[in-house]
Amino acid sequence: MGKVYEYRTRVTIGDTNLLQNMYFLNFFKIQGIARELWVNERVENGAESLRNGLVLITRSAQMRFIKDFFLYERILVHVQVRNIREVRAELVFKFYNESTMELHAEGYQEIVFANSDHKICRMPENFKKAAIEYLVGG
Repeated sequence: MGKVYEYRTRVTIGDTNLLQNMYFLNFFKIQGIARELWVNERVENGAESLRNGLVLITRSAQMRFIKDFFLYERILVHVQVRNIREVRAELVFKFYNESTMELHAEGYQEIVFANSDHKICRMPENFKKAAIEYLVGG
C-alpha cells in the first residue's frame, strides 16, 4: 500500500444546508483543497512547477456519498493516486469522520497535465515520483 496524504478540516455553518448537513458541493471543494496541499507539500518543487506554467486540469471528478457530515464534525481526508498514465492520473479521496473513522464518502479526480498554453503535456518527473509514492496498492 502506498503512502496516504492526510488533510483535516471541520464542518462549519457556511458548509451546511438548512438541515445542517454538509452541502454536497463542499466535498468537491475539499477535494480541490486537498489536491492543492498535496502538490505543495508532497510533490518536490510542485508549487514552483505551477508558478512556472504547469496547469492541472480536472478532466472529471466523482463522489459517492455514504453518510452525511453535520455541523462541527471533524473530517479526515485520505488522498492517494491510481491509474498513472503518460499525461494524467487519478487522485482518490476518502472522507472519514475523524472521531469514529467511519467512511462517509469517497471519490476521485482525474487530472490532466498541460503547459502554460493549456496544451496537454507529459506528467513532469517530480509529479510522477510523488504519484508513485502515493499509489494505491503501490
